[in-house]
Amino acid sequence: MPIKLPLCLAVAIVSSAVTGCMEVSVALAPTPVTLATGTPGGVYHPVGNAICRMFNLASEQQAKPCVGVSSDGSVANIRRIENGTSTFGLSQTDVAYAAFHGEGPFAAAGPDPKLRMLITLYPETFTVVARAETNIRNFQDLHGKRVGLGKSGAGYTFTRDIVLGSYGWTIQDLERLPELGPAEQNQALCSNKVDAIIFQAGHPNGLTQEATTGCRARLVRVAGPPIDRLLASHPYYTATLIPGGMYAGNPEDVPTIGTLAVLVTSSDQSDELAYAVVKAVFENFADFRRLHPALAKLKIEDMVPSQAVMPIHRGALRYYREAGLLR
Repeated sequence: MPIKLPLCLAVAIVSSAVTGCMEVSVALAPTPVTLATGTPGGVYHPVGNAICRMFNLASEQQAKPCVGVSSDGSVANIRRIENGTSTFGLSQTDVAYAAFHGEGPFAAAGPDPKLRMLITLYPETFTVVARAETNIRNFQDLHGKRVGLGKSGAGYTFTRDIVLGSYGWTIQDLERLPELGPAEQNQALCSNKVDAIIFQAGHPNGLTQEATTGCRARLVRVAGPPIDRLLASHPYYTATLIPGGMYAGNPEDVPTIGTLAVLVTSSDQSDELAYAVVKAVFENFADFRRLHPALAKLKIEDMVPSQAVMPIHRGALRYYREAGLLR
């Protein structure tokens, strides 16, 4: 009677054993759920991976794992969702609003009515950090200075242009370097290649910590009449503070503006998948909050999205209604 060997064991009998087993493994592996995050060192990267961790801990989802994917940030993440290369993505609310309505960096492509919200996360703060010896204390002091402006795929470049516009400026009013990623911006600041850098992130974060300890940088105020007018005309921006004492050499509260980080997907994704990711985060809420300091102050009721930015995915709505968080 012939002996039936498992496929990989049978392949192992011949010289191409390892290759054969690897090919079968890849062929049978399920397509992962992908979540576009941000650059390592920022907050999107660990928070996106925290969402995936909650999803993967749900036993019924282990056959189709969630994988965090590094990216340039909000704008890039929205585009990955639109072109189908990512299942989910993290975004600022202002960028998500612009994509849904076909504004700003999405004007050429036009509105995307398929975009959907899943979860509201933590506040993201528009952050300006300057070398201490420059005496840059307020945003208007940046005029004519050397400023690191980030990469175009990052959401904060959209916010940056909105803030510049509130002062009647464009990026042409700043002396700037070629596009730099967050870590490169810090290096440029500490090596005196720029006077200040601009980015957007939850606080505390490693990039600001590195700048304030590595080259004694100071946080810059983003406040005054131009910002007051901006807040009055753009409801997805809010006045916020970076608390004094959070970073070395910065003992005073620093006023600025902020948005919210949100988890976004497409209406093309199934209701079952959207329901599963929301349920995984909410039903493991205490563990989720412990995975990054930016999540530590989250409250469940604040994580239900507002449909003022874009509609909530039907699968997420189902969970929120079942949990009594929405009628």
